[in-house]
Amino acid sequence: MRYCPKCGKENSDGAEFCKHCGEKMAGVTYVKPRGSGWDAGRVIVTIIGAVMVFTAFGLVMGGWGLRAVRETIMDDEGYIVSGVQRMSTDSYALVFQDLDVHINDEASRFLRSMGGDIVFKLEAGGSEPVFLGVARDSDASTYLGSVEYDRLVSGSWEYDPFIHDFPDYAVSRHPGAEPSAPPTVHSFWSAQAYGSGDQVLTWRPTTGTYWVVLMNEDASPGVSADVQMGVRVPLVGSLGTILFTTGVIIGLIGCVILYFAVVRR
Repeated sequence: MRYCPKCGKENSDGAEFCKHCGEKMAGVTYVKPRGSGWDAGRVIVTIIGAVMVFTAFGLVMGGWGLRAVRETIMDDEGYIVSGVQRMSTDSYALVFQDLDVHINDEASRFLRSMGGDIVFKLEAGGSEPVFLGVARDSDASTYLGSVEYDRLVSGSWEYDPFIHDFPDYAVSRHPGAEPSAPPTVHSFWSAQAYGSGDQVLTWRPTTGTYWVVLMNEDASPGVSADVQMGVRVPLVGSLGTILFTTGVIIGLIGCVILYFAVVRR
């Protein structure tokens, strides 16, 4: 196939004159020039690839930052923890009353899909064997209703991840007598830990109203222990990894798109 040197239109190989404009074709073979290739489709694909690369950069940096923060504010088990506070009373128990918990079913299912439930942790250790327990208010009030204990009131916590402070609190004395039995003989506790040395209570809450109780294991008066609190939320621990991995995948796809759109024509 030959092309006219004047109008560029196709003619047969044996044509002496262009059938379109009449220009002489003898001895001339014209090849129609290629376009630059930067049509609308290619421009759009290039923009998409560039946007994906820049988005990936933000996700990777955000994920890396969250992972670094996670190492700062969480312990080895993934709990956001408070500082350690020495708590003591000359009564029979330290009690945090009326802890209202409301767990949405949909939120609970979502958290399970992210790797588990919300988990609270309470650590305590002292010179005497200690007891830590969480119980519904109806059970705890029946057991401790006539017992002398200190009730934690006016609690507040302005969390600072770089200080690891303990919540501020005040106590109010509930008058009464000694417990009828040690706390370990009862089966109503939603979660409990007891013994010598450091004790760790972990609790997956469900909807309800609860008391958190710190006592001596034998229910004797004079409770004293170093206490630390923590909470673990599945999404918080894994969000940095999710963002980082998503960013890497999007970035790789964007780089492949740019390679075929710009470099390899």
